[in-house]
Amino acid sequence: MSLCTAVQAAAETPAAADAASSAPATGTYAAPQPWAEPIRDYLAAGTEKFGARFERSIGGMSVFAPDGGEPLLWICYGDATANMSKLLPIEFRYFVSPDDPTHRAAPVHAAPPFTETAQGGQQRTPFDSGEEQIEPFRRIQGALWHAGVDSNNIDEKWTQAKPAAHRLIEGNVFKLASHDGAPVWRKFRSIPGGEHVHDIAGFQGALYAVGSGSDHRDEWESGSIFRYIWKSTDGGNTFTTVLRETYPQPGMGDTRYVRLLPAGGTLYAFGVINPRKQHGQPEPYHTALDAKGFRHLTSDANGPVAGLFVRRSWPLDDQHGLIATRGRDGGHGVFVATGNGFREWSAASSFRLIDLTPAAEPGRFLLLTQELAAAGTPGGYSVRSASIEDMREGRAPQALLGIPENTPTSIVVWRGDLFIGTAGGKVLRARKA
Repeated sequence: MSLCTAVQAAAETPAAADAASSAPATGTYAAPQPWAEPIRDYLAAGTEKFGARFERSIGGMSVFAPDGGEPLLWICYGDATANMSKLLPIEFRYFVSPDDPTHRAAPVHAAPPFTETAQGGQQRTPFDSGEEQIEPFRRIQGALWHAGVDSNNIDEKWTQAKPAAHRLIEGNVFKLASHDGAPVWRKFRSIPGGEHVHDIAGFQGALYAVGSGSDHRDEWESGSIFRYIWKSTDGGNTFTTVLRETYPQPGMGDTRYVRLLPAGGTLYAFGVINPRKQHGQPEPYHTALDAKGFRHLTSDANGPVAGLFVRRSWPLDDQHGLIATRGRDGGHGVFVATGNGFREWSAASSFRLIDLTPAAEPGRFLLLTQELAAAGTPGGYSVRSASIEDMREGRAPQALLGIPENTPTSIVVWRGDLFIGTAGGKVLRARKA
């Protein structure tokens, strides 16, 4: 199941009254123009097999320089529900310059001599990730990481063939590195029980990952599905299970953690319980890890957080993060997270937050938003600007750019210009005015 089909929240004290931002204005951008179409082959293969019934978007973007080199623009795409890797390898694709709209694919190091031992099944090409979907990227301890949402059948059969009492289940994580001056992704097939690894984060010097699965196929096939939190203290080479909780009635439902967010001295894991075969409605289920250990987030202690689904999460700095939520009634919200809890950003009630990226100006962020009418119906798309202080104090973000056409799904700032991913698999460029 795709992360997009698993639902997604948070609060501390009421935010300050809405007010115009007092922070310096962020520079504006020219109207977006077509720039690149980096997944044409993927779209063609998917259309031939599924028509329009598969994920076609540029689901995320990140700018990162491997090992101190030139910053590259990386894109997210794929579909873990349609299992698109059956049609063609899903790759880590990137661009080297705003002046060159030609995409490239980075090799994935998954076997000797690049790794000490094999990290999955035989790759079909050197660029084959072994995943059904690339999403999301996370910056952790000076490196770029990716959590393997859903490994493909080649990897799964490779794991099941390992000598063991049961047919094991494993998941992947990936770390961006360089080899002979070129970017490569190092693959770690080191997540025990990870049928789906939805997110990865750094916290107190360790790596944490979350997702769902079972320790082995016998559990999985009997309907015993678990939500997991895993931890690595050796840079991803090995992970151990630090929390594993099952859906209470085997075979009747699903449960998973889908997002992580470190903020201050707390690591938040946001998840869902889905009684799909009991014809019930999904319920949010969120957990926090701090100096006292794990605790379930309840309504009494966390206000509306426990009753909201978390769609997205973004670390802002070491002490703050942001989450975009959705309620059972379909309403959208945005909350600022600290180690002590959550505070609603009241000025964000007029829009749905789709994506967030650091602005060119230090301390500010750009927000990709969709207007919400009075009745909650969606409207037009725009890019806004805000600082962490704006978010904490409830000030309204500054409107920078309307996006009259296309359906934007992701944004990133690269060498001063704004790049916009769309639901149709294209990338637009808005030059700094």
